[in-house]
Amino acid sequence: MSDEKQAEMTSEIIPESDADSAQGDEAVVINEAISQEAEEISRLREELAAVQSKADDYLDRLQRSAAEFQNSRRRLETQQADEIERANGALIKRIVPVLDDLDLAFQNVPSELLSGEASDAQTPQTAWLQGFRQIRKKLFDILTDQGLATIDTSGEFDPHQHEAISSEPSESVPSGHIIAEVRAGYLHKGRVLRPALVRIAS
Repeated sequence: MSDEKQAEMTSEIIPESDADSAQGDEAVVINEAISQEAEEISRLREELAAVQSKADDYLDRLQRSAAEFQNSRRRLETQQADEIERANGALIKRIVPVLDDLDLAFQNVPSELLSGEASDAQTPQTAWLQGFRQIRKKLFDILTDQGLATIDTSGEFDPHQHEAISSEPSESVPSGHIIAEVRAGYLHKGRVLRPALVRIAS
């Protein structure tokens, strides 16, 4: 082999020191890339955590706002229902004396009308009387649908529902019990709208 040929071949062979240096440079580049990638991942995780924290905060605020809205709507509905109930109670309380007047009128019906109403013979007068009884019943049914109820006046006197206007001895009624009702009392949805006026046994 000629010297020229051998020199040519020798120049093509990379020295081992240069190969080691190339591998080292490549390892440094890879390590730097890994380090940069790790830093990028760490930065992205921090950003994600910050965004997630904001999202949780917004969600919490949204849920609080929704709960406050629901609570305020319930409060408003309750207030409206209470106001309607109070208004109904006030109106019913003003109508109750009409029932008193009708009851008083029926208690003082002339005897000839009562006897005619009891008989089978229907006269214009008895028809008129029965018509008024139906009007009274219709009015009371409407008020009953709105929560009105009559206070029971049989049995023992209850100061929460009854108002005594007299106390008198009685042989047939035990002491502290109601002898007779003087004026009807009414409840509205379980609350006393007007106590019943009664006479009690002493």
